[in-house]
Amino acid sequence: MPMSPSVPRPRDPRSRPPTSFAMTRVGEASVVIAAGEIDLMVTARLAALLAEELRRQPPALICDMSAVEFCAARALTILIDTTADAAVKRVPFAVAGRSHALLRPIAALDLAQVLPVHRSVDEAVSWLALSAERNQAGRPR
Repeated sequence: MPMSPSVPRPRDPRSRPPTSFAMTRVGEASVVIAAGEIDLMVTARLAALLAEELRRQPPALICDMSAVEFCAARALTILIDTTADAAVKRVPFAVAGRSHALLRPIAALDLAQVLPVHRSVDEAVSWLALSAERNQAGRPR
């Protein structure tokens, strides 16, 4: 019996885009770049990279999720945990990337207030710079 065209077919695992992670710097900010499908098989790697970079206490940390094609809920938990850990360490943290794969679970779980996402790494860098200026202006001299 042929499948109805409206029934989604499972993906061929051989056609999955490879998941990759990289580190770079943009200005003073450390950037962890994630690409591909961020599923349960790779979220531990994402968590380890972000934690390792936080231990180094960079001036700012950005997680670039622009090239993510699937984002598991566990990945969002890692980003939220990193937001909290970065605040404790006083390292400004931002997430960049406006893909549907990233924004859909954030919207579905109503996490936009907890996990603001910037359009690009450059926008995140600008936001972090403004945040730093506001923090400096509010500190007593």
